[in-house]
Amino acid sequence: MATHETPILFMDRTRVRDNYRELKKALPPFRVAYAIKSNSHPEIIEILKKEGAHFETASIAEIEKLLALGVSAGEIILSNPVKAPEAIRRALEHGVTIQSFDSVEELEKFKPYAQSSTALTHRIRPQLRIVVPNEGSMWPLSGKFGADEELWPAIFEYMKTHEIPLDGITFHPGSQCETIAGWDSALYLTWRCIEISREYGLNPTTINIGGGLPVDLGRKIPTAAQVGKVVLRHLKEWERKGFKPADLIVEPGRFISGSAGVLASRVVGVARREKTWAFLDCGVFTGMMETIDGITYPMLFSGTGEKERVMLCGPSCDSVDKMYEAKIPHPKPGDVILFLSAGAYTSVYASDFNGFLGPRIVFLDEIKDPKDLLFLI
Repeated sequence: MATHETPILFMDRTRVRDNYRELKKALPPFRVAYAIKSNSHPEIIEILKKEGAHFETASIAEIEKLLALGVSAGEIILSNPVKAPEAIRRALEHGVTIQSFDSVEELEKFKPYAQSSTALTHRIRPQLRIVVPNEGSMWPLSGKFGADEELWPAIFEYMKTHEIPLDGITFHPGSQCETIAGWDSALYLTWRCIEISREYGLNPTTINIGGGLPVDLGRKIPTAAQVGKVVLRHLKEWERKGFKPADLIVEPGRFISGSAGVLASRVVGVARREKTWAFLDCGVFTGMMETIDGITYPMLFSGTGEKERVMLCGPSCDSVDKMYEAKIPHPKPGDVILFLSAGAYTSVYASDFNGFLGPRIVFLDEIKDPKDLLFLI
């Protein structure tokens, strides 16, 4: 058995590519703009760039990273609904025109760049992010982001008064959305928003359905094809009503990178007190941040013997660094645990808190059976 220092995030190049192609097949008229916040490793970006992907960002740093990797500005979207004024200006200077907003206050920042008199070469393409129910989502995103329906009239009145064109409507059904209803209800609200905006003389022509497509975490989830069927049904209904968007965008993150990753961690210690604690070399601060919000991963083990319920925790000297309880084979130092579907929001969340480092990333052409990784560690 080969020995490699853990934690390691193994990434499957083929799976990244196949996930992109699966979504393109499910939503053929859509631009697939990968949300790089989920895993921004240059090799993932290069794979997707060759496939013809576009990219979703939230900051100037992410935009400039993509530009440095050869992505053109026209293939980049800035979807953070609240930005520093300097970020808006610099994004436009780079040529990134599609930018989201969700309030009149953000529109005030847009005003200098939305009119024909702007000194910049590129005019902004404002997309209104609306609040949608987020049912079935593990991480509802309403509250911090999105305009409720009662705010739409004030937003549209401001746009009409200041001659700011409405490029499109965008929403997010919530991260790891595990029911079709999340998209169905969101698209009904989108159509209502389109109708109301038209009452103010606005003409949105772009629809951005955000991310939210789920990965297998051990529960029943809709497939990309099932999501696509619902989305395309709404678009056909809109077309019958005389509305056909000129631009369609979907912004997957977890769906593209999540299932492509297997995170390998070792047990470094065990403590049997009121309950059994298994201390791993990868914890909340070193890649497993999402576990504090309730995520649990499918797991494989090198250990043998009868399973017992243990609390999985990280190596740091901090009581926050605990993940979740799980039944695993009788743990002992040196045992390896593989966390499946862990390619998204792990390495990017990792810090060097307390001197413990996050997982290094190793790319493989294909991971046919995750169990085989136990023999690489």
